[in-house]
Amino acid sequence: MTGPPAGYFVIVPQSQAEDVVNLAAIFTILGNSWKGLISAALLGAIIAAVISLQMRSLYRAETLIAPVTRDSLGGLDALRNQFGGLAELAGVDVGTSGGRREESFATLTSMGFARSFLLSESLMPILFADRWDSKASRWREGEKQPTLEDGVKSFTKKVRTVTEDRKTGLVTVSVEWYSPQLAARWANRIVEMVNERLRTQAIRNTDLSIDYLNKELAKTNVVEIKQAIYRLIESQVNSAMRANVEHEYAFRVIDLAVAPETRVSPKRVVMTLVGCATGLFVGVIFVFVRRGFHAPRRSSMASAVDTATRGT
Repeated sequence: MTGPPAGYFVIVPQSQAEDVVNLAAIFTILGNSWKGLISAALLGAIIAAVISLQMRSLYRAETLIAPVTRDSLGGLDALRNQFGGLAELAGVDVGTSGGRREESFATLTSMGFARSFLLSESLMPILFADRWDSKASRWREGEKQPTLEDGVKSFTKKVRTVTEDRKTGLVTVSVEWYSPQLAARWANRIVEMVNERLRTQAIRNTDLSIDYLNKELAKTNVVEIKQAIYRLIESQVNSAMRANVEHEYAFRVIDLAVAPETRVSPKRVVMTLVGCATGLFVGVIFVFVRRGFHAPRRSSMASAVDTATRGT
């Protein structure tokens, strides 16, 4: 065939042609190694499944609560403006409901309350069961004995979670533990203890305030001041009455925690799929690494054959 070529031609750049060839070569290599890749993927899945089965199931129990808000009693705002100093000395609470709500939430999330809860429920041996000798009822010899602060850190970071919905004001107390029954019990008990603590504190404060106001009442003969003190005493008596009657003093329970039936971790199916993908990825790397090691040997053998052929 002579003369210039006839017809239409598409000029393919050399780089694109090489990319197509390289991509086809990659798929060819992977296709030839499909048995090894499947084996690697299955091995990764099996290893991940075995690991997930050895992990303890973790359950989450949640209690939904709402902060109890109380408006100031009628006329107390005016008394606070007129006799704020006396009310402050007496410890009379004439603040807004927002302040009490913040105090309740701060108590719920405080480290001090976590310490009290751990001691009340005797949770240290449970949190550090691997270091506790249940038969001898003491810490194992040779093991570092955990401190109360270690227990507080572990409990607040890994076990208990408190979240507040800014839109609705509702608070969720979550407890994650290996026993669903214990998780539900602790979640409900946390709310009970917060209410008990703040209720007892309120009763004690009102009693002290009433004693102080009665002493101040005996010192003055001014009718206006006496009337103001009577109003303050009345507010404290009402507060003490509410505290003695209302067991849900700081938080009202909307939904009690129940023992969960579904675990939150480990996600065995997800772990198995991740293990399968990891095994496949390792298998692909191994195929190309092995081919890279064999390639220089083949090149050297081909060069030796060419040299021998030319010599003959």
